[in-house]
Amino acid sequence: MAALLEAEGLSKAFGGLVAVNGVSLSVSPGEVLGLIGPNGSGKTTLLNLIAGTTRPDAGAIRMDGEDVTRLPNHLRVRRRINRTFQLVRMPANLSAIETVMAGVLYGAGERVPFKEAGYVAAGLLGELNLLLKADRRLDQLTYIEQKRVELARALATRPSVLLLDEWLSGLGASELDGGMSVVWSLAARGIAVVLVEHVMTAVRALCGRVMVMNAGAKIAEGPPEEVLRNAEVIRAYLGDEDA
Repeated sequence: MAALLEAEGLSKAFGGLVAVNGVSLSVSPGEVLGLIGPNGSGKTTLLNLIAGTTRPDAGAIRMDGEDVTRLPNHLRVRRRINRTFQLVRMPANLSAIETVMAGVLYGAGERVPFKEAGYVAAGLLGELNLLLKADRRLDQLTYIEQKRVELARALATRPSVLLLDEWLSGLGASELDGGMSVVWSLAARGIAVVLVEHVMTAVRALCGRVMVMNAGAKIAEGPPEEVLRNAEVIRAYLGDEDA
């Protein structure tokens, strides 16, 4: 299947620190691409470049064949690229349904009647088992519930590409099963998912292909079991191949 999102030769430096160094990736509709690597390897910066919250020093990003490299974040959302954050970023004084309605009303750049936006937001919260808490303020929800609201807000913009930055982190064993089911459902509806994750159980279960970063560069790519046996990947994570 042809790639929906393509990034080619992306680089970004902050002063003397090269955070991303010539990285390329692609993801197709309905694919879950795992993006793994040690802390500080450049994974979140790469997502920021793709999402448009950070501008690359070099490289190109294409969405469905269109060059979006210089588009700001809000226009990339309207090109159907959206993301969640490693740390939840939402106004605490809004209710869950108000937060998701904002995504419906403003995210995709299309005029939606207010009442219809409420129905759409309620449906998304229902999908994520949060409908009974729709009227609660975000600061009255648990952190895991807040992460689900953030995902619902991202889905409200009808993304074709969704970037999930450690969305499964912090989940217990039973919660992890439910979280993985959500990711599977996204792929089943044709959304291309780029999943930054440290939970290897989830990476093995969800991802048909994994890309590994270390020190800002791509060091391996392929099926999870093959990549996780790669000697360079083992060294990057453990510091010693024999370990």
